[in-house]
Amino acid sequence: MTMKILEPVKFRNLELRNRLVWLPAVTCLADEVGFVTDPLIERHVARAKGGFGLIDVEACGVLDRKSPHLLRICDDKFIPGLKEMTDAVHAEGCKMTVQLIHYVKQSVRTGWKQAIEDLTYEEIDECKQQFIDSTVRARKAGFDGVELHVAHGYTLSSFISLLNKRTDKYGRNTEGRCRIVTEIMEGIRKEVGNDYCVGCRISGEEFVIGGNTLKQTTEIAKIFARDGMDFISVSAGGKTEDGAWYTGYSGSRCMATANLPYGCHVYLSAGIKEALREVGSDIPVIVSGKIKDLKHGEEVFEAGKADLIGVCRPALADPDWIKKQLEGREKEIIKCIYCNGCLERDQRHEPVNCVIAEKVAQRKPA
Repeated sequence: MTMKILEPVKFRNLELRNRLVWLPAVTCLADEVGFVTDPLIERHVARAKGGFGLIDVEACGVLDRKSPHLLRICDDKFIPGLKEMTDAVHAEGCKMTVQLIHYVKQSVRTGWKQAIEDLTYEEIDECKQQFIDSTVRARKAGFDGVELHVAHGYTLSSFISLLNKRTDKYGRNTEGRCRIVTEIMEGIRKEVGNDYCVGCRISGEEFVIGGNTLKQTTEIAKIFARDGMDFISVSAGGKTEDGAWYTGYSGSRCMATANLPYGCHVYLSAGIKEALREVGSDIPVIVSGKIKDLKHGEEVFEAGKADLIGVCRPALADPDWIKKQLEGREKEIIKCIYCNGCLERDQRHEPVNCVIAEKVAQRKPA
């Protein structure tokens, strides 16, 4: 099978064997404290063996705040376990980045969530430093780069959103709303220099009333590219303003359901890619949102709508999703049906596995 998305690609310090990315998805496989476990390593090694060029590890906490089974990078004590995981993935010829996440105080029981408008400068400075320190740890742990989580309903995403009503230097206009991220970038570059890959994930559209659309995110992407971002991964939705975690429309767009068409978010990566071309930026854009198969991914790439092809749930269902297509074994693929049974497990803080794959395994003879 000859496809351009299967050819090597290089940007910043990353040299990938192909343009296929396993996107970050919470596994709940870290232990209660946030340390790497053997099942977590096995999960990523299986996808590396399956043929991905890059694995972007699930949200990894830069702060020490309670969240069950969330992977952590907020202390040096987590480095050895993370290094064991990166070594194992590298041994399979695959590169590995890690998604860094910060979240405000919130109550699952009452639905209360701390507003970013209430954060003091001291708290903002602490947040910035946590991202900077965690990037240094990521490099020590062998990650080939980091991805700042600036999507969905988390802290950085809340700052860059039109829903941010701060009236100080961290609000008011697009530059102000982006300031916390650009200052994090500046701090990271001072610590790790220009030879380490730093990208971000954003919601191309937030799908809540008053939130960001492509009108805003294209301008945000230009600012990030100008200030040294190495790639932009484009997600969608994930906000909680129209319902608790993944219960509202915004949440359903983030975890696209069966009723949405394949490639439902390609227009978002395409819009951001076009905006970056307008300012002469060639940083890679990662697409997500129900990429049907390798042929579909190739069509998206050939049309100039994305540079890297992101896949998540199909490879959760079958870690050999790529390999089986390349070997002409499409009929053997365990297919994701976008039932979001995996999401329900995430919401219960249970190990996130594919219910379809489990049913298939149960039918196989012992």
